[in-house]
Amino acid sequence: MNPTKIVILGGGYAGIKAGKILHKAFKKDSNVEITLIDRHRFHTLMTELHEVAGHRTEPDAVTVDLKKVFRGRMVNVRFDEIASIDLEGQCLKGQQNEYPYDYLVVATGNESNFFGVEGAEEHSHTLWSYEDATDLREHVENMYDLASRTEDLEKRKELLTFAVCGGGFTGVEMAGELGEAKEHLSRKYDIDPNEVKVYNIEAMGRILNMLEKDSQVEKVQQRYQKLGIELRTNAPIIKVEENAFTLKSGEVVPCQTLIWAAGIKNNSFAAKLGLTVGRGGRILVNEYMQTTEYKNVFAVGDNAAYEDQDGPMPQIVQAAEASGHTAANNIIQMIQGGELHTHEQKYDGFMVSVGSRYAVSDTRGIRFNGWMAMLVKHLVNFLYLFTVGGVRQLWNYWRHEFFRVKHRRSFVGGHFATASPNFWLVPLRIYLGIMWLIEGYNKIGEGWLKEMKMGWLLTPSPVAADATSAASGAAEAVVETVTAAGGAAEAVVETASAYGEPLLKNLPGIMQWFLDNIYAQAPVLFQIMIVLTEMAVGALLIVGLFTFLSSAISVVLTIAFTLTTMTDVSILWFFFGGIALIGGAGSTFGLDYYVLPRLRLWWSKTHIGGKGYLYWDELE
Repeated sequence: MNPTKIVILGGGYAGIKAGKILHKAFKKDSNVEITLIDRHRFHTLMTELHEVAGHRTEPDAVTVDLKKVFRGRMVNVRFDEIASIDLEGQCLKGQQNEYPYDYLVVATGNESNFFGVEGAEEHSHTLWSYEDATDLREHVENMYDLASRTEDLEKRKELLTFAVCGGGFTGVEMAGELGEAKEHLSRKYDIDPNEVKVYNIEAMGRILNMLEKDSQVEKVQQRYQKLGIELRTNAPIIKVEENAFTLKSGEVVPCQTLIWAAGIKNNSFAAKLGLTVGRGGRILVNEYMQTTEYKNVFAVGDNAAYEDQDGPMPQIVQAAEASGHTAANNIIQMIQGGELHTHEQKYDGFMVSVGSRYAVSDTRGIRFNGWMAMLVKHLVNFLYLFTVGGVRQLWNYWRHEFFRVKHRRSFVGGHFATASPNFWLVPLRIYLGIMWLIEGYNKIGEGWLKEMKMGWLLTPSPVAADATSAASGAAEAVVETVTAAGGAAEAVVETASAYGEPLLKNLPGIMQWFLDNIYAQAPVLFQIMIVLTEMAVGALLIVGLFTFLSSAISVVLTIAFTLTTMTDVSILWFFFGGIALIGGAGSTFGLDYYVLPRLRLWWSKTHIGGKGYLYWDELE
């Protein structure tokens, strides 16, 4: 019996969602084969392309490896350029192979819509793909470079004018990035920032039409003013040339960088498949995301033209994921003989950033402006990336957005990105390790491996009294406990002599419970564990092996000893030293330099580590 073949064409938001849902349904069914095809090795974070084009993050910040997304899952990822689809014969024909299917999900995305404006396609830049973002990134910096070497004032003005056509989310976010980037690019190329002109050109009378409140649009406009961005509304562009564009008013703006973000239409490949299309060349689908002509062919995301009582399906990430989910669920039902699901349009809201530190958001009627809206935007990205790539992808996002960001272009500035070479921490690492060894050695000399040493901290109880002497009573139990510990007075004097004034005067309740119920059951065994842990931490820090773990344990030990009221203020440096080393001080002149890369590679290939995304990518 031949297996049922499901092919997903496109590794975008909708395609990944469909693949995840299908894997979950058929992961134990060998009679179903799922194949996802994309011409790239990676999924592109379309909503973050402006950050790359505007020099905020590096190009790899907007890519997610498709093989790693589906690692350990029954989705077979193939990289190929599909030339045509035989809908009657149910087969995709690529440059490398042919892919027969029983069910097909078309999720190839969109492309720019130039609306027939003369010269727009030939002479403007677009921002709808990874290649667009990297090309634009290079072009923008090249304009600054050329301007710095040009003495002709009119030519410099032309080179240093950047215009974004379109007042939607993409246009506004791109304009914000350019407005913010001019500061560091001007410094780099010794250009007066006042020479740089950034325009946002909108044909209609209002930008960000998807935002309900005018007050939020006004906040964006105020941010524009702060960044030196000039907004032109009711100003349709009617002609684009190599070094200028013309507005409907007749004004000609000299400019070598016009970014076209005025609208999108269906990907030309999908639009020409011979299926019935609607507005924007998108493929008409029913409430199940099925195409008109073929019930086993589904169109999702920006490829689909769908409308219900709530209106047309918008071209946003949440709609793409929802439509991919609907299509996948209906394929499952068709295979298993269940009832098809009707697509529902439920969207949480919208967010738009203007540079790295300011945004506006409207999520289910809860509206934020400024820093809080930027935090909401990051949290939404956290949630999405966690569902796609787990802890691994979250770490990559944090690294690009906070820990490696340049020019302080993060919503928390450059505080998380400010760093010094690890070799400055080597002396501290070795010294802290030696001190932990000394702590452990001293405890051995004090008899921690032979007898109870913290008995004076225990709470006398009937149980303790019975264990000490069945007939002596509570008072005698206390006396015997004191005697076993070397005498309460002597213990206190000895502790005070060794540690000085304790940081805490009284034991916290949770620590008292721990000592009475855990430590008291096997005090010597527990003390042996403490001594061995201290000496192990010391040895690991000295040789620089598993420094993250040993530093974290150092911090935990310090907290634990402080809570026992046995330590004075001198213990605090162990705490802060551990925090300073926790970031990987063993990678310099330590065994971590040799061990961790091999360990990380091995772990990422295991079933648990790989499938669970419980690993970091190789760090530079």
